[in-house]
Amino acid sequence: MSHIAGVLAARHFSQKDVPSLVGRKYLITGGSNGIGLSAARTLYSHGAEVTIIGSQKSTTDAAVEYIRTGDLSVAPQENYAAGFKGLTGKWRDASADAGLESGEVHGEVCDFGDLNAVAELSKKLAKRFDGDRVDGVLLNAGIGINAFKLTKDGYEWVVPAAKHSHLTINCLAHLLMLSHLLPVLEKTEQAHPDADIRIVLQASELHRTTFGGPSEAFGGDKFRSVDEFKKDIGQQNLYARTKLGQLLIMKKLVQSYIKPTSKILVHSTHPGGVATGQTRQYNKAYGETVGGLIEAAVRPIMRSPDQGALSLVWAAVSPEARDNKYKNGTYFDDPAHEGGETSEANDQELIDNFWTNGLEVIKTVVGADGVGPFHA
Repeated sequence: MSHIAGVLAARHFSQKDVPSLVGRKYLITGGSNGIGLSAARTLYSHGAEVTIIGSQKSTTDAAVEYIRTGDLSVAPQENYAAGFKGLTGKWRDASADAGLESGEVHGEVCDFGDLNAVAELSKKLAKRFDGDRVDGVLLNAGIGINAFKLTKDGYEWVVPAAKHSHLTINCLAHLLMLSHLLPVLEKTEQAHPDADIRIVLQASELHRTTFGGPSEAFGGDKFRSVDEFKKDIGQQNLYARTKLGQLLIMKKLVQSYIKPTSKILVHSTHPGGVATGQTRQYNKAYGETVGGLIEAAVRPIMRSPDQGALSLVWAAVSPEARDNKYKNGTYFDDPAHEGGETSEANDQELIDNFWTNGLEVIKTVVGADGVGPFHA
């Protein structure tokens, strides 16, 4: 997970290996900072039209300016530019390496802790791209290890950011957005038979550490009811559970929503330990003293944002990711390296329960009309 590991990962694939993306269009959630911003800069610099979704206008505006110029001084500082400082000074920003074409970039602002706002934006994006095309949806937005509280709707959130929930932001908001965008991807496939269409979810090796549930062995109930979405399982486990959730969503998409004859790829990735704004959340999870010590210990040995983005970018655009040796619905822990999920991630009851009851939570909050027209 270190900077050295990032360098080794780049030996197999780097931004220099990204093909021309002229004419392609991508959506990236969490594209205003960290891994998502680096990925957006890479796609843009290789000719793509990129729409990034951020949670705050000021940060999203700064991200758009950075994508256009490559100037780290105008990028979000704490949540992005600071990630290029390591033990020996600054690491070089390689996000636009070999990028020969400038594409287009658009910014959208949405609080992913508010499912009604996500439904509204998803409808807007589906309408914008209907009759056009979307070549890739990178579901990267997420919050890290943090504390627990219930939302006004009765579901888990984190404090002090009162609307932000691990399961809501990291999983349910993305499931809701896909319900509106999957039909657009299917239309793209029909209208552009040569299009290389992909969905990439941001998972993590921490999906292996769900010691507070949903496994029955650790006090969980395998998401058999929506009550599991209201349960406090501890700071680390709250995050790990959502990374498992990303894998469960991927599995169900491939099993029931992507036709066997479709060329739409769905993969998930692990970025490694990356120096982004998520490390600042340790203070909220464990308090200023303990959280500060954890951040001070781990941040200097983490990957830079452009190294952390390699798996995500590889899964989104590399021709190799379409090789028949990889099954649709594969989890990669580095470019071209299969991670091998836990037994939980392949538990069919858990896959079905998470999907069914996750949608039930979404419908409870946004209403049946707020969910998109995707279908099994």
